[in-house]
Amino acid sequence: MDAHLGILGGGSSGLSLALLTHLDHVIIEQGDTAGGHATSTSIDGYVFDRGPHIMFSRNKLLLDCMVQSLGANVHQCKRNNVVSIAGGLARYPIENDLAALPLPLRSDALISLIEWQQRDDGAPGNLAEWFVANFGEVLTAAYFRPYNEKVWNVPLEKLSMVWADRIPRPPLADVVRGAMGELSEGYLHQLYYSYPLRGGYTAFMDAWAAGVPSDRLQLGEEITAIVPVDAGVRVETGSRSWLFEQVVSTLPIKYLVHLVPGVPSEVLDAVGRLVVNPMLVITLGLLGEDPNQYTAVYIADDDFLVNRLSYPAVFSPHNAPAGHFSIQAEITASPGAEVMTWDDDAVLNHVLNGLRERGLISEGQKVTFQIVERYDQAYVVYTQGYEPDIELATAWFAERGIVVHGRFGAHEYLNVDGCLDRSIALARRLGADLSDDDVLAVFAALGAEHPDRTDVTSP
Repeated sequence: MDAHLGILGGGSSGLSLALLTHLDHVIIEQGDTAGGHATSTSIDGYVFDRGPHIMFSRNKLLLDCMVQSLGANVHQCKRNNVVSIAGGLARYPIENDLAALPLPLRSDALISLIEWQQRDDGAPGNLAEWFVANFGEVLTAAYFRPYNEKVWNVPLEKLSMVWADRIPRPPLADVVRGAMGELSEGYLHQLYYSYPLRGGYTAFMDAWAAGVPSDRLQLGEEITAIVPVDAGVRVETGSRSWLFEQVVSTLPIKYLVHLVPGVPSEVLDAVGRLVVNPMLVITLGLLGEDPNQYTAVYIADDDFLVNRLSYPAVFSPHNAPAGHFSIQAEITASPGAEVMTWDDDAVLNHVLNGLRERGLISEGQKVTFQIVERYDQAYVVYTQGYEPDIELATAWFAERGIVVHGRFGAHEYLNVDGCLDRSIALARRLGADLSDDDVLAVFAALGAEHPDRTDVTSP
């Protein structure tokens, strides 16, 4: 037996579980560095993540764990998000800035929202009905439907009501004040956020990886088979075979079913119905000073494939060379979508033209850096009726000593705080006697040991 617990995947879920479990363990990660989807790239002075990653949470314990693990290497910012709509920009959340909309869209949106919030039609039957009931027909048609269908590539009617739990219901007083031009902030849990001062999000993952003994973190090991046996679970890699009493898999469950022998057809079918969208991430380096200092721009327009822009050098001034700034554009797509086959030039031309048409960069703006990255697993989609499918697959693997965990492993749309929350719960379920104070002490110690994180290893 090589260890009691094998942790497959060294992303935020695998690392946080390793830090918290009391069990003897080994992490097996195919990448040359830990961090998974939460890592950064550094090229020519530009530092950027795999899409925007920032630190915020409604849960104070989780936020404290994340921030304190960085020591002094923390940059704090105030959100400056906007929504591109009706040829202009409104502050985010849009329902708090209806004054930015042109007439009659502004008044129509306000009247519709008030009318629908005063109705009592019973519980919504799907997410489309939920948006209308809370935001009105006009704002749903103008923004919430096109934006969400652009992100998820699924009609609102086919999205699970689970999403409704993540979206605050707008206080009517705030909506009315916003329509009159009196601005108020919404979604207060994400109004202020933190980010590593240096090193990008990789500094965060480096901090967590530093707490895992080097002999327990096996990098560059591609898993080729996961075989339940009488003694436990055998994990095969390109270089050796490992034997564990049990395994926690953060590997995408769509990959896992092909690594474990004997998966029955009903489990294969269930996993096959789960939707995970791929994503294109386009990062641009630009000469000059950023005139807007936006954190993000949300775009619902159907003629522009980009759904969100983010600004890495706003997250930290060290994410771009002096005298330059950067923009990151995301295009999510359904599996097999044509845009995923476009060459880099076609993608870049589409993005640059769309930015110029919306006045988000000037016609003469000099681009000094550009890169297109493609990710097969990016956005976990909660479709109507997905719950029985993931429950069936989860139970089948658990009976064979394989616990699915994390964003892609357990098919949960989790940010890093959510991954940490699930790891705390799983460590306790596996027998760790952890109070909240114990959990915080683990992560605070990481920041105390490397307070400046000057040893970051961004690839």
